[in-house]
Amino acid sequence: MAKPDYETLLGQIAAETDPTAKAALEAQCFVFLEPLTEAEKELFAYLDNDYLLFNPGTEDNSFKSYVGTYFSDTGETT
Repeated sequence: MAKPDYETLLGQIAAETDPTAKAALEAQCFVFLEPLTEAEKELFAYLDNDYLLFNPGTEDNSFKSYVGTYFSDTGETT
């Protein structure tokens, strides 16, 4: 079975006002029988993949944490 055109289906789902027709479109769209391409994954992503950085990380040889205190394996903290 060929993959559906996810971009077209998602646009139709967003525009559809009839609940029965919308459910039928969703049934076609949200079945993944093959792995998605990166472009297809972006269509379903909540946010852009490049938006978030790994946490914790290092900057100028110093540990950085965006939320809370990070403890490294050697006991260093942010």
